[in-house]
Formats: sequence, structure tokens, C-alpha cells
Amino acid sequence: MYHRVARVRHDPWGIAVHPEKFEEQMEYVKRHRSAMPMDELVQQLSAGTLPADAVAITFDDGYCDNLVHAKAVLTRYSLPACLFLATGYVDRGEHFWWDELANMILESTGPVHCEQKCGGETILLDWPQTDVTDDAASEWKAWNEPRTARQKAYLAIWRILQRSPEKDRNAVMESLRLRFSKIQDPLAKPMNADDVGRFLEGGLITLGAHSVSHSALTSLSKAERQREIEVSGQRCRALSQAHVTGFAYPFGDMNPDVQCDVAACGYSWACSTEGAWLTGEQQNLFALPRIAVPNAPLKTFISLL
Repeated sequence: MYHRVARVRHDPWGIAVHPEKFEEQMEYVKRHRSAMPMDELVQQLSAGTLPADAVAITFDDGYCDNLVHAKAVLTRYSLPACLFLATGYVDRGEHFWWDELANMILESTGPVHCEQKCGGETILLDWPQTDVTDDAASEWKAWNEPRTARQKAYLAIWRILQRSPEKDRNAVMESLRLRFSKIQDPLAKPMNADDVGRFLEGGLITLGAHSVSHSALTSLSKAERQREIEVSGQRCRALSQAHVTGFAYPFGDMNPDVQCDVAACGYSWACSTEGAWLTGEQQNLFALPRIAVPNAPLKTFISLL
């Protein structure tokens, strides 16, 4: 499971792999594993014929850097992949909210002394000027204890927005945009429709759905959840001019009801973010595990495989 193929200063969720590391990983996969499209992997899994060294490559969300940095590598090694696209961001001209939030809070160097209303809570934004070259702060990951006021505020806001209705989330982000500078990295933007078309050229890459707004599906009403699942698939079919059989849960957030909704919308399988391997024994096709690939040396990638 990949998200970004890029160099990112603040990457609190560890979703960016440097382009040169990505190429090393793909070269290893080409030489030592049986890489196949997700549909073929699921078919062989169901038939009991999946090779022990089988692997499928997936990307979540739909970042521009996938087209700029990952596409050429996949083409060079003839490696198939599946992009799970958050369709509501296509052609919207906005960055994904979690990246924008990290940029505004964690990249902020000037002093801030204010409060932010967020989901019925008040988050204190209070910190002095900081040194932009603070490498220790830039290496912080959100699964660790926050070490600075910026990190604490970022994590508090993220946790609220992750489970907020899209309308409420957008209102908070608009409020924050009045205080903080905008993200400047063009490769951090979601692809537009033309970008998606270029990413799919050549037939190696297929689309899967990843909801419309990238909301945590268990936090939505059944009607909202079904719309997110169904409309995302419709847009993916329109963009790819192909049947879309797979879905990936935003944030890996799912339960049996969500899985049933995905199946009811006509998908054949769905991916989670559970860090495990396929066993072939009573595998739930609507909770397929994936290994999140870190920005780490090749030996770490090999040990994960």
C-alpha cells in the first residue's frame, strides 16, 4: 500500500516514499515476486491457485506525484497497479485536507496565539516562533506522543476532522486558511481528470473506488455511506471507461455493515489497511489486508515481504 511517491518535510502519517526508494522497491518486486493486478490476485485467491510469492501494488487517494514519479517506474518494470481514487477531489483544485492541515500547523514558523472551534471543541493554538530547520520536529509521526504545541494541536484537530461531516470539516479548514499560509507543493495536489487519464494510459494501472470525500465511513449514516461508496464507483467507471470491481476504505475505517454496503453496491472485493498477509484460508474478500510501505531502506522492504 502506497499513497505518495515524493519527498515531504512533514509527513506525520508516514505516507510518502522517496522516488529513489520506490524504484528500488519496484525493481526488487520485479525480480523476486509475482506481481499481478488486484483482480487477478483476488481471482486466484478465490480459486486457491495464488502463488506464494504473489503481490499486488496499490495506491490510495490519487496524488499528482503518482503520475510524475511512480508511473514511469511502473512502466519501466511492467508492473501492474491499482489506484484507489478519492473521486470528490478530482478537478476540485484543492489539496487533501490532512496534507493542508499538516502544512498549516506543522510548517508554521511564526508565533501563533489563538483558539480554533472544531467539532464542538475549542483547540488552543499557542506557540512561539520556531526554527524552520528543526529536523527532529519534522520527523515526528502522529502515532507517537506529541512533543511540541504544534504537534499536539495538529493531532487534536486531525482526530476531530477525521470523523466530522464534510460540511463541518470544510468550515474548519476555511477558518484555518485565514490564519495560515497555503501549501505550495503542486505534486501534493490530487490528480485532475486529465491526469487520471494519463495515469491509466498503457493498461498497467486500473482504478478502484475510495469514496467521494474520503470520510470515515463508520461515522456516516447508512444513506450517506451508500452514496459515498456508490458515487465514487460511478466516477471511477466514467474516468476509466472500464468496470470497477474494487474498493478501499478511507483510513481503513470499516465494520461488517460497511462491508455489506460495499458488496451491495456491486464491488467484488475491498481492501483494508490491516497490516497482514493473505492466508488463503477463509479470506474475507471485503477486508483484504495490505502492507503499508514505509520510506525505509530496501532491507526493511524485503523484511516486510
